[in-house]
Amino acid sequence: MLFQLKEKNKLLEKNNNSLKKIRNIISKIKCIAKNTIHLKNSLNSDVMFASSKDLEGKPKFNVEFNFGSYQVKTIRNSDPLMSNVKKLRFKSFFDEKNHNKTDSDEFDELCDHLVVIDTSKSNDYVVGTYRLLYRQNEGIAVRFYSQSEFNITNILNKRSSLLEAGRSCVRKEYRDGRIIKLLWKGLATYIVKSNVEYIFGCASFPSSNHNRFLSQLSYLHHYHCPSEDLQTNPVDNLKAEFQVIGKEKISNEKEFRSLPPLIKAYLRVGAYVGSGAVIDKNFDTTDVLIILDTKKLLKKYSNLSKGLTK
Repeated sequence: MLFQLKEKNKLLEKNNNSLKKIRNIISKIKCIAKNTIHLKNSLNSDVMFASSKDLEGKPKFNVEFNFGSYQVKTIRNSDPLMSNVKKLRFKSFFDEKNHNKTDSDEFDELCDHLVVIDTSKSNDYVVGTYRLLYRQNEGIAVRFYSQSEFNITNILNKRSSLLEAGRSCVRKEYRDGRIIKLLWKGLATYIVKSNVEYIFGCASFPSSNHNRFLSQLSYLHHYHCPSEDLQTNPVDNLKAEFQVIGKEKISNEKEFRSLPPLIKAYLRVGAYVGSGAVIDKNFDTTDVLIILDTKKLLKKYSNLSKGLTK
């Protein structure tokens, strides 16, 4: 009987050890699952990985300064301010009259969000925003929003520190140039802190009927095309089909003036525009891809505050 009791105790101990191992494995799996985000709407089976650090409340690169009544800073998706950021994005991109709906997607969790707040109104009155997705030069597996619209293999092959800047918008009554300059000052500060080499991102014409913008798209093709090593192309299923108008028929000064303000702002600091355009029916826009070597932006960093008055 004593022998049998010993054997029983050994068996119980063995089972307990096995259960502990199983619990440890389950615990690790839960931990891994918590720290991994699988993206919907990807072009292939690529996965975007986010560590628990990425999902914390602190920005990867902190930017914070004041200019008069305006506060400029970076926040994460967990910040209560994001509710107003997403409402502003919805109003800007979809319906100016809607004050409650929000624009949100799976990339928000992974990004730093640059915001401008008019503190003369309230401490949460967001008047401008930029969404910033950073990739280190080690080539860590980050999938960018731009990849849903453009083939950016040449940019990714640079193995550089990259920054995707997107979802840029400014509250309607503040679109006099001042807020976009503050956003750019914040963006330049972010670049210095993160040591980013290239910025890129989608910029839009205000309709998915790309035929309205043939002369502007042709102007961009002739005068602002990047070198071959930075060239990008639209993905086939979203590509806007059009014939480029001959250079001799393009008035470059007139076409530049007719461009959307954000595209003009990028070109003024030396940005390139990738090949072709994409039709985005969800946002009712025609999109191009902006590519900027940050050295060009930082050369003009001191000029970003010109024209700002308190």
